[in-house]
Amino acid sequence: MSRVLSNLILILPFALAGCGDGRPSLVKVTGTVLLDGNPVAGAMVMFQPEVNAKSEFRRPAAAVTDASGKFVLGTYEKDDGLPPGKYKVGIQKRELIGELPANYDAERPGDFNLKYKIVIPKKYSDPSNSGLTAEVTGSELVPASFDLQSGGKSEIEATGPATRRSSA
Repeated sequence: MSRVLSNLILILPFALAGCGDGRPSLVKVTGTVLLDGNPVAGAMVMFQPEVNAKSEFRRPAAAVTDASGKFVLGTYEKDDGLPPGKYKVGIQKRELIGELPANYDAERPGDFNLKYKIVIPKKYSDPSNSGLTAEVTGSELVPASFDLQSGGKSEIEATGPATRRSSA
């Protein structure tokens, strides 16, 4: 019995060293989204890691803002944080104009003609070309607030079969 115990004691550190989920350490950070100086509720915030020759981490992080415009990013789970590093940021929000059709199927949204008011200008929506960047340090998000400008005009976006027919 003592031989089994001594072998277990010798093997255990090596076995434990191989365990783990392979995920990087995450930093829980919060931020705020403002539009023309006012908090934006319900905006989708996306962080895409800047990729270079040294970076191995490529998983995006996302969050939705609360009523005060605040968000907590999640990479693997809601609000779990993200690894330190530099990120490209995308922020979007649109609101449905009117009501969803009675037969609306969330599994097939492209089958329905819908119109949306673009609340946050589309130029901010794609992390690749929004011009928004941020850095997560060991304990904070820099910048912690994104004060976006509306430009004063509303955009309308139409989706669905009628839109595809008219653009064909």
